[in-house]
Amino acid sequence: MFVTTAEFLPQHRTHRGQVIELITAAQARGQTRLAEMNLQVLGNLDRIIDTLDETPNGIEASDTPRP
Repeated sequence: MFVTTAEFLPQHRTHRGQVIELITAAQARGQTRLAEMNLQVLGNLDRIIDTLDETPNGIEASDTPRP
């Protein structure tokens, strides 16, 4: 179980940027599997960020493993 609040949005957004850089570098080097694995992490972060942006109390609970 992973629980977070809107208080951590800046960290989630920073992490998202780092994951995008990692995906881009992996793709440039032809590391397809590394890029694929991090695309899943990116999707999880996008869902977390979107949920926190849309949730009035700013709390998101998920059974998704921590990114």
